[in-house]
Amino acid sequence: MLRVIMASHSRLAIAPETWFLRGLTSRLPISRPLDSAEVAAAVRMMTTHYRWPDLEIDAGELAEAANRLEQPSLAEVILLVYRRYMLAQGKVRWGDKTPGYITIAATLAKMFPGAQFIHLVRDGRDVAKSFQATGWYGPWLHDNTLEWCEALDYDERWGATPIGGQMLRVRYEDLVRDTERTVRQVCDFLGEAFEPQMLSWEKNITGLVPGREMPIHEKLGRRPALDDIDRWRREMSGREVLVCEAFIGRHLARIGYPRKFAGRSWTPALALLRWYCRHLLPLLGFPVKKLRERRQWRRQPDAA
Repeated sequence: MLRVIMASHSRLAIAPETWFLRGLTSRLPISRPLDSAEVAAAVRMMTTHYRWPDLEIDAGELAEAANRLEQPSLAEVILLVYRRYMLAQGKVRWGDKTPGYITIAATLAKMFPGAQFIHLVRDGRDVAKSFQATGWYGPWLHDNTLEWCEALDYDERWGATPIGGQMLRVRYEDLVRDTERTVRQVCDFLGEAFEPQMLSWEKNITGLVPGREMPIHEKLGRRPALDDIDRWRREMSGREVLVCEAFIGRHLARIGYPRKFAGRSWTPALALLRWYCRHLLPLLGFPVKKLRERRQWRRQPDAA
């Protein structure tokens, strides 16, 4: 939602999730010019990524533009992509919405001096419950807290460095409760004037959200509602909240989310629960998993 809101600004082009920057920055140098083979590798890594079609940029044209560069840095090759996307949108400033890039924020800050980062944070209990519903990280609730914890670990790490001054943390709950005030805060951080049409983002969804992702972004077609926040209070049992807070409680407290099990008397129980989920539960769950797989196999029709 925040990406579509910001992309509704007359000056801002916010690309959909790309994900290929992590691979590029881990495999290619960022501190020296690239040779021709490295330029070709960079172009190939971007244009063969499954997210590439979302940008609607011609791969051949990008390759030709990259070949015309003389001893380019990796940043210059990457900029070819975002500038093309920005110009196609008729904008003058670009951004990218990829959650995983919080892990390489320091690298991106070196590559793109003056870059600004917006970390949109949602209550980790709601995030874990949502992930659990998708099945991406399996059935155990504690496994579904790991991605949120990693992001908040990096949030804490960057906050203790100069990058912290380039990063704005925004709460999803604030965006829902008072959208205009929160969007104005983001605009102020970016040094951009607030534009009223940003609050009518719904009409821009079709042109900004890749078609293959529309089924998972159905709620973008409506205004956010208060029922979209604090869902864990309605959907989680007490046991599930306890498990969740055993893993994410420190970060919840650090960024100001109230915990249900916050008293010191809960500390030993939370530590024991973490140990149980990490070490004992996988052993207990293994036979159940194998039995489930065996039952599913038996239900398969004969290959003949």
